[in-house]
Amino acid sequence: MSRHALFGLAALSLAGCATMFPPSAEKMSSLPVVEFPATPPAGEFIFKLAKDKPVPARIVIEGTALASGAEQTLNATLPGDLYIYRNWISEDGKTWKPANEVIDVRIAISLPSDAHPKPGEIRVTVDKAKR
Repeated sequence: MSRHALFGLAALSLAGCATMFPPSAEKMSSLPVVEFPATPPAGEFIFKLAKDKPVPARIVIEGTALASGAEQTLNATLPGDLYIYRNWISEDGKTWKPANEVIDVRIAISLPSDAHPKPGEIRVTVDKAKR
């Protein structure tokens, strides 16, 4: 799970709301908060990505159209704490919003071609949502 943290954010931002209403304060206060990269317990928990601590993202290039693939782990950091529970995100651990109302993730891929005559590029842009 830890190696997929950043892409987990991407998936969360692209997913629709699991429910129409945020989880209750009572429910959230009863769940353990696990700070990445600690191993979470069995069952439900809130995952905390801490400000200025590395969040690794594993990039994998694979497929049948390739003779060989590649992979690399890159680290990014956040400007503030981020709490994640299912499709909900909180910046303070108390006020929960649908992930796509907090984080906006865009992924663009360019392959070497006549339109892009340089090395291929995978660009992941992670912005605060403007909602």
